[in-house]
Amino acid sequence: MDAHYLIGVALAILSGVLNQYGQLLQKKAVNEIPPEVREQRFMRTLIRHPAWITGMVLAIGFGSVAFMFAQGMIGPALVPGLMASGLIVLAIGSVKMNKETLDKTEGLGIVIMIVGIILLGMSELGINSEQVRVALADRATWLRITVFTLSLLFLWGVLHLLAFRSVKRKGIILAVSNGFPFCLSNFWISPLVAVIIIVLAGKGTIGQIIIFVLACILIVGTNILGIWQTQEAFKYAQASNIIPVQQVPVQTTPIIVYFYVFWLNPPKTISIVYILSGVFLIILSGFLLGKRQSSPETNDVHVGEVQWER
Repeated sequence: MDAHYLIGVALAILSGVLNQYGQLLQKKAVNEIPPEVREQRFMRTLIRHPAWITGMVLAIGFGSVAFMFAQGMIGPALVPGLMASGLIVLAIGSVKMNKETLDKTEGLGIVIMIVGIILLGMSELGINSEQVRVALADRATWLRITVFTLSLLFLWGVLHLLAFRSVKRKGIILAVSNGFPFCLSNFWISPLVAVIIIVLAGKGTIGQIIIFVLACILIVGTNILGIWQTQEAFKYAQASNIIPVQQVPVQTTPIIVYFYVFWLNPPKTISIVYILSGVFLIILSGFLLGKRQSSPETNDVHVGEVQWER
């Protein structure tokens, strides 16, 4: 592994740590909002909470900068997987900061998730900006990008509707649904990084300018959608359940990006073994972490160590 690859890996891990710690702070803010306020003035109260604002700055501000640099170095197939190393911070912080509990099955789920992420990192399925730029010049690539984008939006919509029809697992289904906007954001960063310097220098073609504008719209839109829905999911389940389950689509779609969207040459056999094993473990982890029923649906809301009766 060369220094360029290792720096990209380090930046992806840093981004994951900042992102997960930021989300812990957001969950802390949600916990401190009384149940009666959650239903009527939820977002208006939340955006004035200091812990929530700090969490947003860490996750969306500093975390996104590290994420973009990592994307430019090692591409969209590896970065999401390496970012999930921040789940270690999530597991410890959920217990220490937010007074959440993890049973043995959920603890095992987080360990399995981390092992799966390590296997993804070992696959070395990197895609650099030049490869992305070349692929974007092919019309067939754009057809595959369109199918990929619309498919993820469709899956988000179906699961989002199912979540609000669920009695016992609203938070967990919202978490899975919420993974898809972040999948799109993670993907569209790569085309943006590939053309941004050329466009801002005034040397971009019409096609590259369209890519730049479209990527900006989709990245901003999907992040706003993802942030809003994450706060909604936090009302119904623990952060230590919500975030790992959210990672199931986030971690598996980069495989589709590598083998379908960009249509790159098959990697070494051992890389395929690593990546398929990693995806299997991540999906298994999602099932283990998604077993707990959401507390509001059992008529109690747990806020830190305080129990609110409805």
